Amino acid sequence: MNSRSRPHAPAEGSAEPARAVRRGDFQLPCDPATALLLFTPDGECQWVDGWHPEYLSEATDEVGAVWRTSHDEDVTWITTDRDDDRVRYVRVSSNGTAGLVEVLCSPTDGGTRVQVTYDLTAGSAAGSDALQRFVAHFDGMLEHWRRATVPVLARTPVTGQAHRGPVAGEGPAAR
Repeated sequence: MNSRSRPHAPAEGSAEPARAVRRGDFQLPCDPATALLLFTPDGECQWVDGWHPEYLSEATDEVGAVWRTSHDEDVTWITTDRDDDRVRYVRVSSNGTAGLVEVLCSPTDGGTRVQVTYDLTAGSAAGSDALQRFVAHFDGMLEHWRRATVPVLARTPVTGQAHRGPVAGEGPAAR
């Protein structure tokens, strides 16, 4: 797994970072289209414990979809780009951060390279603290994603079918 970050500016009146850009990748043993489905609102229900998107729009897995989750913190998500190999979301969190999340899936020999980019900005002192924690745990988060998604790929086909609410017995990684 590889991870890179980009420099950030300090928050006004603080030594804390106001913005953090983190990028990393990992491999999955499947094709890119199958891998990408794991990182959609409903796909994450298959591997993130307590992940239950509540849709605020008619759209579910397309540009313009709006939903919220209450997994670790309350987050409102908006899908801004969606292709067969890439998805990008805007996320606004109750922890005082907001920004972009992108997942890009590229074919490799024997699988898919999943590249994840978070570009987050803190909007408060609490957000700066959350941003510091996020940066410190980013690599571990991606390793968790890899470990949690591989068994899903081994046991069942991944579908992009949407559901509106929790499904008994499904539990899916922290975002």
